[in-house]
Amino acid sequence: MKRHVVRLAHEISHVTGMALRKARAIRQPRVLMYHTVDPEGIPTDVFRAQLDVIRREFEPISLPTLLSRYRDGRCTGREVALTFDDGVRNHLSTAYPLLREADVPATFFLCSGLIDSGQWVWNTEARARLQGLGAAERKALATREGWPVHAVEALVEWAKGLAPDRREAFESAVRAHTPAFEPTPMQQDLFAPMTWDEVHSLDPALITIGSHTVSHPILTTLSAREQTEELTASRARLEAQLGREVDIFCYPNGDSDPAVVEAVRKSYRWAVTTEESFWGPGHDLCRLPRIPAAPHHALFVRRMHKPTS
Repeated sequence: MKRHVVRLAHEISHVTGMALRKARAIRQPRVLMYHTVDPEGIPTDVFRAQLDVIRREFEPISLPTLLSRYRDGRCTGREVALTFDDGVRNHLSTAYPLLREADVPATFFLCSGLIDSGQWVWNTEARARLQGLGAAERKALATREGWPVHAVEALVEWAKGLAPDRREAFESAVRAHTPAFEPTPMQQDLFAPMTWDEVHSLDPALITIGSHTVSHPILTTLSAREQTEELTASRARLEAQLGREVDIFCYPNGDSDPAVVEAVRKSYRWAVTTEESFWGPGHDLCRLPRIPAAPHHALFVRRMHKPTS
């Protein structure tokens, strides 16, 4: 009930124009965080409307240009940069045509090793496989494997905190128990990575490529050596494929600690997080915040003036 009341308030604020007036009054750069454009998340018509607002009321800008302005103290506060995490096929099939149509630049953060192997981000695959099991079957599996929970999201969140060897054992157990799993065409679009040929087809004048590690591990669960390998190998592979510099990074799952941030600082000039905020003076250039995408237009406009909504 409370959720419906809150959404109604957002809608009223949007329809009356109050939310947009508040957003225009805030003069701070914004970086938006997207994953996919799809009916279950952010529908195409909603994304198109968001692009229209960005073009009409703000200044759509590439992330490198925004970073340059921010570093030099030249921001107007009207800048909006779009980012997409994980480098999945949906970015090419759905988001990219809409970005081209609107002439709005964006940054795609890619996992080089997943492109090489064609594998999904590990937690996405685990979630999809587990969702195909009934609750009783998941509970029996969790009991047998010694997992502390059996609900899908709780299991995935628990697995994110595991050391790499234990997480791999978790993945193996999930795969072994779901041998009949066959992804649907929609799941392939949403979760399978682009190929290198598809990455090369993106217009570099519109799409900036950033690094999202080699294999999308939770960096805080890795040793210092493993962190360095994920950070440096991803940049080297992307640069070798693209023939241009890749100096922007995105933390998988947004997870970091001081040691991870320092490791990132040694390999990249800039890095974005999942912290929900505008950009302001004093932000660490390797811990820059973003504003999460919204599944409906009223919430999108509200987040343009209140990112944590």
